[in-house]
Amino acid sequence: MLRALLYFSVLCWWLFPTWIAAQPIHFQQLNVEDGLSHNHVTSIVKDKRGFLWFGTPAGLNRYDGHEMKVFRHVTHQPRSIANNDILALFIGPYEQLWIKTRQGINIYDEQTEHFIRNGDSVLQSLGLPVAEVLDIRRTADGDCWFLQAGGSVSNYREREQTVSSYSSPEAAVSITGIALDNAGAAWCVDQQGTVRRLGREDAQVYRLEDPSMDYSGDADFRLFIDQKGHPWVYAAGLPSGVYWWPTKGASATHLIMASTGIFLNDQLIFGIAEDADGNVWIATDHGGVDVVDLESNRVSQLLHDDYNDRTISQNSVMVLYCDSDGIMWAGTFKRGISYYHPSQIQFPLYQRQRGEGDRGLPFDDINQFVEDSLGNVWIGTNGGGLIYFDRRANRFKQYRHDPLDRNSLGSDVIVSLFLDRQGVLWIGTYHGGLNRFDGNQFVRYTYDPLEEASIPDNSVWEIYEDSKGRFWVGTLRAGVAQLDRNTGRFRRMGVGAGGFTESAYISAIMEDHAGGLWFGTASGIELLKPDGTFKRFLYAENEKGALSNDYVSEIIEDRKHRIWVATRDGVNLYNEANGTFRAFRTEDGLADNTLLSVVEDLQGNIWVSSTKGISVIHEEPSAVERWRCWNFDYHDGLQGTAFNEDAAARLATGELFFGGPSGFNIIDPSNIQPPPAVSATPVLTDLQMFNRSLEPSQWLGGEKLRLAYHQNDLGFVVASLYFLNKGRAYFRYKLEGFDHDWSTLDSRTRKATFTNLDPGTYQFRVIVSEDDETWSEPYTLTTFTILPPFWKTGWAYGAYVVFGLGSIFLFRYIERTREKTRFALQRERQEARSMLDSVLKQKAQLEEANKKKLTVFPSEKPVTSADEQFLRKVLDTVEQHLEQSDFSVEELASAMNVSRVALYKRVLTLTGHTPSEFIRNIRLRRAGQLLEQSGLTVAEIAYEVGFSNPKQFSKYFKQLYGVVPSAYRK
Repeated sequence: MLRALLYFSVLCWWLFPTWIAAQPIHFQQLNVEDGLSHNHVTSIVKDKRGFLWFGTPAGLNRYDGHEMKVFRHVTHQPRSIANNDILALFIGPYEQLWIKTRQGINIYDEQTEHFIRNGDSVLQSLGLPVAEVLDIRRTADGDCWFLQAGGSVSNYREREQTVSSYSSPEAAVSITGIALDNAGAAWCVDQQGTVRRLGREDAQVYRLEDPSMDYSGDADFRLFIDQKGHPWVYAAGLPSGVYWWPTKGASATHLIMASTGIFLNDQLIFGIAEDADGNVWIATDHGGVDVVDLESNRVSQLLHDDYNDRTISQNSVMVLYCDSDGIMWAGTFKRGISYYHPSQIQFPLYQRQRGEGDRGLPFDDINQFVEDSLGNVWIGTNGGGLIYFDRRANRFKQYRHDPLDRNSLGSDVIVSLFLDRQGVLWIGTYHGGLNRFDGNQFVRYTYDPLEEASIPDNSVWEIYEDSKGRFWVGTLRAGVAQLDRNTGRFRRMGVGAGGFTESAYISAIMEDHAGGLWFGTASGIELLKPDGTFKRFLYAENEKGALSNDYVSEIIEDRKHRIWVATRDGVNLYNEANGTFRAFRTEDGLADNTLLSVVEDLQGNIWVSSTKGISVIHEEPSAVERWRCWNFDYHDGLQGTAFNEDAAARLATGELFFGGPSGFNIIDPSNIQPPPAVSATPVLTDLQMFNRSLEPSQWLGGEKLRLAYHQNDLGFVVASLYFLNKGRAYFRYKLEGFDHDWSTLDSRTRKATFTNLDPGTYQFRVIVSEDDETWSEPYTLTTFTILPPFWKTGWAYGAYVVFGLGSIFLFRYIERTREKTRFALQRERQEARSMLDSVLKQKAQLEEANKKKLTVFPSEKPVTSADEQFLRKVLDTVEQHLEQSDFSVEELASAMNVSRVALYKRVLTLTGHTPSEFIRNIRLRRAGQLLEQSGLTVAEIAYEVGFSNPKQFSKYFKQLYGVVPSAYRK
């Protein structure tokens, strides 16, 4: 299993060398907008596979870290849940999920995703009393403790399949609550608040003795045992607070709203849980959650704030549950679920909060930061003026533009801030000119069309003082100017051809260690070298080593004197040796390619903000030019998804400030929480065929799935069971038997689809990562077989073999019969030819004798024999029908006015070929002429001489001529 050193498994040891112990408690939320069936949450539990289950009045919800699956009652479906109103959830014998509904106990079958409604029969089969189940507590060893109506307590042991029963030592006092301690021992509390260990009569007994409260023996007390074995007791439905025994043998400490030291915010208690750090959380009716630190004996209240979505979603908290990963889940009465983990939200956030006065940020949209000598921070906003953040006092002071006061800020939109060597604050504004602040009033430098020495543009984007004391001012539309601070006069440098810079828009100014000045613009970089010459860096498509994009957001030089350039298409690292850039983009691990600011931390890591969060780029210490990236987003506590351009700064303390439209974050790389011991474990949540989900019982039963040959279009949906940040679960998949390489699973759909799979056995395997670099061992999520069609089965192939052998024997029989027929025909031909030769010889002799007898001859005419005339007529007839591919022997016999048999015998006698062979040979002879004399293609010639199939034509042509038609032509 891949451990979630996710966050910093690849990163923490080099990026963040130390940890801090505590952070403010910030929650993330789940509600109906995330798929929850109802915002009233009654119960929470985690099953053995890692799914979280939430009970509501409108159904049972299963959460896989990505989406909810809701189980509801369906009429006429006896395997659906019996009732939608879920009262409680338990893990029962054999780690099955037991659901208490308004209509009794249901048991969930994970192999079929169906429900067993007859809970009484299950209780009876286990040997347990048939009575209402109030609570179930299961130990890791498989001992299940049941609390049932009437105070009955039973222990079912899974291994031995035995049941033991326990009752209160005081017959008239019923047991009302049970709990397990860290060692797995079972404890109970009765109606009088007395706490005992079950099965150990000699064990410590904790008695509730509170004369100020009268429970009259009817209180429904509930019990919780903390990690140190101390009991906590509260009365369900009564506003009586909590009783706690911090030491054995001592009286209970009563925690109420009026308590000194540890006090509650509300006395009506709904539940108690303990987090991984040993703090006890107490859920109250309208007082939020009271968190008791047992080490310091202090309590903190977690209350909802309408203006802060990271507070608990509602103050009425119905249930608390700390899962095996240390995540604390709080189900509320009307606002869904809030959940928290110490490593979940990393970064302090400053946002505008109503009612905080000067202790709250007065304006959210942040553009600029600059630190003064006291360690306090000047903040430039996008419409809220200038803000001074006194960090020690944690107070904010705001300076705004006043159109009636010439000595006020020139504009409320601040684009740049700079503190010069004399400690003077300079403010670049949008349409308000350059402003200088002396601590009391603002001095404005504005454009005057009649004054050549005035600033060339009232929108000042960059301010910079170089090592020579030159004071540079970059503008939105007029390029660069130099200010003489003694005289207040500007030297306009000019733009375009013959000007100082090609671009009129100056977005960044930075001096490198060699004295070169780098000017970032919307059309590349212009470098003023120390010798006074310029060098331009531009984007060039398909040119390796060119700048990745011409729009430059920011330029910095790191401690190794390397230049980093943030652009709208990646961050570029400049190689001074060859004058080229290496671009880092999303394919290298960044969150987004549109980068807005870049800053280096004290450890040498490069931080960039973007439209999709913040990324860290780190060079591996063991390998030069080997880089790794890690990303942070809204779920880590950032002010939002997108940040503002150039809104980043590093303070002397090493802290990093990043600003955006919704406030600013302070990131201290040396004080980031350690990664949680949480792993992403892939599970198959849906299997689809032709985009329709299969019944879960078909693929959850553990048996190999067998599909018909036409059921070969499959989709597999995967979940991570990673609840801290679902965006940080990365998957790759491979279908063994089909894929050769691992493929990346779409992070949005988490679905892998395969179509037209051939018959065979396949394994769908998944690897998972929480940093997109270090991958787990493969998980086999399902194995299935696609059966071949009946004509490809074994018996079918056997039939094919039998048929083939039979065909061979039949073919041989037919060939032998044909050979006999051919031999008989050849003998018949020879006899016919002999007879013909004899007839012709006799005819010649008679003609010779007649010549001698005649003395007078008529004029001579050519004499042709009847056989020759017959063959000539046959030839002419065939040639007339040469293009007719279906011209048959029958048609030839009809044209010759003879029967088919007579035609056959006479043609065979005169030519040695059957009529069909004679016709085919005439076609082929004509084809040979066309191949020699025409430019027609082979196919065209085949059709020309009456062949309907060019392949057949080539076959017979080769038999006659010994070569294929194409070779004959050559």
